[in-house]
Amino acid sequence: MNLLISAPLAAIAGSFVGALGSSLATWIAARHQDRRELLGRQIARREELYSDFIGESVRLLVDAMQHNGNDLQKLLPIYALISRIRLSSSKPVLREAEQVMNIIVRTYPEPNLTAEQIQSRAMKGEDPLRHFSDVCRAELDSLQQRL
Repeated sequence: MNLLISAPLAAIAGSFVGALGSSLATWIAARHQDRRELLGRQIARREELYSDFIGESVRLLVDAMQHNGNDLQKLLPIYALISRIRLSSSKPVLREAEQVMNIIVRTYPEPNLTAEQIQSRAMKGEDPLRHFSDVCRAELDSLQQRL
């Protein structure tokens, strides 16, 4: 009698365990995929943010080298970008972004440079954005490895 009851119970238990295992595996795979997608979107947003910051910084650096002025309106876009960096990025990235901003602000009152002088500086390897770019690349690489 026990054998007659045990066999069907074992079959039901086996089916239950198999279904539970399959459901659990599906849930884990979906959760992992969701995390990968979220991290991928986060990486893409940061890449776009850093690219926007670099573009605006270069524009302002060239302007600062060619013009002396206290037009604070010109600086508003880069301040906004730094605030966005502050929201989502690491402290090293924020620190380097603030350094770039300081360089731009210090450059405006300096004597104007000619296009040749700016080109000469570039040819000598002077790159005020180098450290920012390096820190951003390290942060993005670190995020990429988590995928």
